[in-house]
Amino acid sequence: MKREYLYLGAFSAAFAVLIGATVDAQAMGAEEVATNFPYTAASYLIGSGTSILAGYIGMTIAVFTNTRTTYQCCTSTHLGFIAAFRGGQVLGFVLVGLALLVLHLIVLTFKATWYDAELQTVMDTGACVG
Repeated sequence: MKREYLYLGAFSAAFAVLIGATVDAQAMGAEEVATNFPYTAASYLIGSGTSILAGYIGMTIAVFTNTRTTYQCCTSTHLGFIAAFRGGQVLGFVLVGLALLVLHLIVLTFKATWYDAELQTVMDTGACVG
């Protein structure tokens, strides 16, 4: 898994540079309401990091769940099913919770650093940015 995450990290970094050089360069170089931070590339890197973390957490929970399921199936298939089902529930809730937490933090950060100032500029000038 370390090698996979190394390759995934290198690809994510290279693709973030590509995104920064294309999408964010246009936004940062705009004459009207230019931004001074590569928001798209940063969001991509945060999403990639979250995906890597979710994969690691998912594999860890899956290994523990498979071990417990196998042990419980030696006693009863019903107990094995319950162990597997609960492990799947934990995995689902952890990954969805992680995704929502990171998304909420990104939205709060971008709103505090960029959106409020952008909205105030639009309200002052009366112009629509688009």
